[in-house]
Amino acid sequence: MPEGDTIHKQAAQLRARLVGQKATAVFARGLEYRRLAGAVVTSAEAHGKHLFIDVGEARLHVHLGMYGRMSIQDPRLVTASKAARASLAVVGEQAAALWWRAPTVEVLRAAFAHAHPALQALGPDVLSDGFDPAAAAARARARPATTAVGELLLDQRVAAGVGNVYKSEVLFLERLDPFAPISSLDDDALSRLFARAGELMRQNLGPWGRTTTADLTRGGFGPRGSARVHVYRRAGHPCRACGAAILAAAQGQPPRKTYYCPRCQARAPAPRPEAGAPSRSGAVSAPRWPSSPPGNALPTPRPAGTPPRARPRRRAR
Repeated sequence: MPEGDTIHKQAAQLRARLVGQKATAVFARGLEYRRLAGAVVTSAEAHGKHLFIDVGEARLHVHLGMYGRMSIQDPRLVTASKAARASLAVVGEQAAALWWRAPTVEVLRAAFAHAHPALQALGPDVLSDGFDPAAAAARARARPATTAVGELLLDQRVAAGVGNVYKSEVLFLERLDPFAPISSLDDDALSRLFARAGELMRQNLGPWGRTTTADLTRGGFGPRGSARVHVYRRAGHPCRACGAAILAAAQGQPPRKTYYCPRCQARAPAPRPEAGAPSRSGAVSAPRWPSSPPGNALPTPRPAGTPPRARPRRRAR
């Protein structure tokens, strides 16, 4: 699943193999942009999950979504029909970059790309050199106090780059309940959350595959139950810390699966206020989760000694 670390690695690949060359062809969504032929590919940069490639006067914007991918190939093997089938193709003199199944591909004027509404709304990149976890925590306070911590990490307006894998892994390492409201965390806890996300993602900028358990294994991202992760896609498997079964639950809109340990990430009970003590300003009580979904709710039992309710007699016809 492409997240911020994946996009930064793609940008590094493009800088090493394509930037500085003249584009011989550029295709986007099946259309050939002939005015860009002969223009120089001048830069490739990532911001969160967004990739930007500057070709002449144009800025190409790519977002891979959940299933998109990029490949760099020999330009002699990339025909016009193949380039037209790709979501985006930038063919250079010595290398060609092709993107497949990318839901977002835009050809923008470089001079006005910064004014794009979707890009203006992005928060600071978790992987940028100047990323400040405390500033991200302050931005988080602008979200509704009842926002779940798991949903907060995926909010690209607060901090850009964290996806579903890192969301589950960071919350486990910080021992936080994914469904706890952000009002239950102090500023230091929020800062540590974003700092941990940046730390994990920076550790995965090398040539190896993504792993959040570098002490256990290194290498490509393995299948379900792999030792490369703590909880992600490990529902039903034992927790590496306590042995409890890992759980999975849908969270947010659109729903995304969150993986967590119910024992290690159990929410600590809030301390009871002393008699006569004023309540904390801005504090929000944790929601009460039903023991079963509403559709499976059992009827309320009658108190002992209550006679059963008489059934109405059917009227004879």
